[in-house]
Amino acid sequence: MALPLIAVEPSWAKEITSAKPGSHPPLRPTKLLYQLSWKGQVQAGHVIFTFGAKGSNDKILKTTCVGGSEGVAAKLFPYSFDMQGQVNKNDLSPLLMHCSETDKEETQVTTVRYFPGMVNVKEVSRPHNTGVDATMNRTFAFAPVFDAFTSMLHIRSQTLKQGDEITIVIHPFASPYLAKIQVLAREKMNGNDAIKLDIGLTKINKDLTLKPYTKMKKATLWISDDADRIPLELRVAAYIGDVRMTLEKKESL
Repeated sequence: MALPLIAVEPSWAKEITSAKPGSHPPLRPTKLLYQLSWKGQVQAGHVIFTFGAKGSNDKILKTTCVGGSEGVAAKLFPYSFDMQGQVNKNDLSPLLMHCSETDKEETQVTTVRYFPGMVNVKEVSRPHNTGVDATMNRTFAFAPVFDAFTSMLHIRSQTLKQGDEITIVIHPFASPYLAKIQVLAREKMNGNDAIKLDIGLTKINKDLTLKPYTKMKKATLWISDDADRIPLELRVAAYIGDVRMTLEKKESL
């Protein structure tokens, strides 16, 4: 049940589904290597996820995600990032996310702390041309909320029958989004049994009204239809074109 810390509950809060983890077995400690491309043809970069990174224990799951642009993409859109997270193993809720991002204009360090009823964000930006830091602090008073890691873990834990819909709030970086996930089909993807998901994102304003997220027009995700349920391929119709993230290698830790 949504728990907004405001006087009036937004109408979309009634659409949010349970934050309780599903019955599917937890993901074993795993490292996932992905290649980024435009339309699956032009190499654009890489992303590496780790679930169960060093420092994990019985209560906390450590997660990491690093990556960046490569080749022609790096010349047009130079970008690299390094993200770490902490997840409560008991209920798959986020505890902490820390991310450093660098593009051609600036380096930005974002720290997001998740509490039972709110999210606190600290964002420090350092433009390359001045070297002078600018700090921004925000609070998002709403629950339940997921981050980039826990949203993946939550979705894969659910039953995921064809036609099922999951609606959650995600707060991966500085801004929150309403995410709607629908199970479209079970089919083959890159030779693997897969579950096809449709993903829609809408930005949530400070006053909890909704705003279209124009940087992502449409997203389709295929996850493996097995015990692991790991992402096999993500296709995003973005403002820079057709961007794809395809699994290249999986390693058990």
